[in-house]
Amino acid sequence: MIRVATVVATLLAVLAGATLSPAVGDTSRASVAAEPRGGFTVERSMAMNDPTRNRGQVARELRTLIEHTPRGATISIMTFYMASSITWPALQAAYRRGVDIRAIFYGGPKGQPLPGVSSGGVKLTEMIRAGQRQGRRGSWVVWTKNSARGRDGKTTLHTKFWQFSKVGRTRKVTVVGSYNNSDAADARAYSAMVTLTLPDLYDAFQRVFAESRRDRKPPGNPLRTASGEGWDAYFTPALPITRDNDPVMDRLRAIPGAPETRIVVSMYSWQGYRGEWIARRLATMMAGGAKVTVVVGPDVKPPVLRILRAAGARLEDGCWRTGSRTRPYAYTHDKEMTATWVKRGETHYAAWIGSDDWGNGGGGSQSDQATVGLYDEWAFNRLNKLLAPQIAHEPDNLAPCDPLP
Repeated sequence: MIRVATVVATLLAVLAGATLSPAVGDTSRASVAAEPRGGFTVERSMAMNDPTRNRGQVARELRTLIEHTPRGATISIMTFYMASSITWPALQAAYRRGVDIRAIFYGGPKGQPLPGVSSGGVKLTEMIRAGQRQGRRGSWVVWTKNSARGRDGKTTLHTKFWQFSKVGRTRKVTVVGSYNNSDAADARAYSAMVTLTLPDLYDAFQRVFAESRRDRKPPGNPLRTASGEGWDAYFTPALPITRDNDPVMDRLRAIPGAPETRIVVSMYSWQGYRGEWIARRLATMMAGGAKVTVVVGPDVKPPVLRILRAAGARLEDGCWRTGSRTRPYAYTHDKEMTATWVKRGETHYAAWIGSDDWGNGGGGSQSDQATVGLYDEWAFNRLNKLLAPQIAHEPDNLAPCDPLP
């Protein structure tokens, strides 16, 4: 699946958060700029919610996009839950001015609205139903029973992506990453999102979105992949997940284990037999000279840690005490990776961002996930910059924590 492209700094709207601006550049925040003849444009950007220094940044990026979605356009949302005081007013205003909103939320084992988990989703549902009673069409909400395209049971609609048919003058905007859209996540979880303006990628996500709306497993293995110039993407569930079809293993097999290879991973959950075969592949790469740094999230299991530690990985603590009694920990909720390597004398750069936790259970490959791979130097540098505060945090005692007391 992986497509390794050469360094193209101006390539695409990758690991971005939500930038609206008139010029391509290393922008980290959404900005709206009037062009000479009016209107707004969306460009690549990347944002990280940092609960210690930049709380709510991703939510504000999304709000900017929502605010500049014109009447008659469509916003598509597929996310684990939504409970943000930042984005909800913008969605409410967008619907009232004539924007269609289509959303798919996790509905638990019964497939119904979850007020205590997704209060924004509940309000959106009520607003759209009221509009339907008055004859308005084009908007809808689906609450999935566990995963959307997988088997019922201990599975989850865990994907986090937003799509906009038009924002200002820009068509087909996709925002994807590890960010759960809620005030609670803003207060305690590091998580990143990227904004892309690639029509083919938008269409690939829309195909999965349409399939997910049915809320049932499609025939065969529901694992889906897509790719284009400088990007690729995958969508689980993968039923089954194997070493041969695992997109992460596919990714790692394309990268040589050599002294020129540098890899950074920030991972909330890493476990199970899938997690162990990914860790062993990294260990093999380190044996060949690759350097690997891992920010260890709260749900990285001991067997994975033992493999990484024995191989010589640099392990950074991904769970930190805040001093707050109500939210005692901040933690990485990221599912990100960057890499640079040399092949046939040519230096390559890549970054991956999405919702896929590296496990084979309900929080990983058996649930709905979406991850994008981006192959250029800008994506590599931008994501590394956003991950730097997590890597620099001390001490690194890797003590276990319960981030959601």
